[in-house]
Amino acid sequence: MQRMYETYQNIAEFRIVYINEAHAADSKWAVPYAKEKQLLEHISFEARCTSAKSLLEDKSLTVPCVVDNMENTTNLAYSGWPDRVFVVRTDGRLAVAAKEGPFGFVPALKQTEAWLAEFAELGQEPKLSVTP
Repeated sequence: MQRMYETYQNIAEFRIVYINEAHAADSKWAVPYAKEKQLLEHISFEARCTSAKSLLEDKSLTVPCVVDNMENTTNLAYSGWPDRVFVVRTDGRLAVAAKEGPFGFVPALKQTEAWLAEFAELGQEPKLSVTP
């Protein structure tokens, strides 16, 4: 994602939306990274912001980040848990919509990169392969 941002930030807006922690150290789905970094389930918006900042710093990410509210509005609207990738065209239609969860993430990144490369080559948004 960082490399894509650095390559295509002049033709597309990027945002990481930090949602509720998928694998918090104090959850039943805890992962070693969360335990090592003491990433706990968020009990306040401030805690969520701190976790987001920690992730960005730890992974050396410069992609702009926004933080979902404690009602998880964005997560619920986009089914973002635990991770998901979307590319939204300027007309509001989706060019890329990853499958939910970790198995859709890498294929969606590849799809996104292909879409952005075509956009850069054409100088305009690629046509949608399927018109809704």
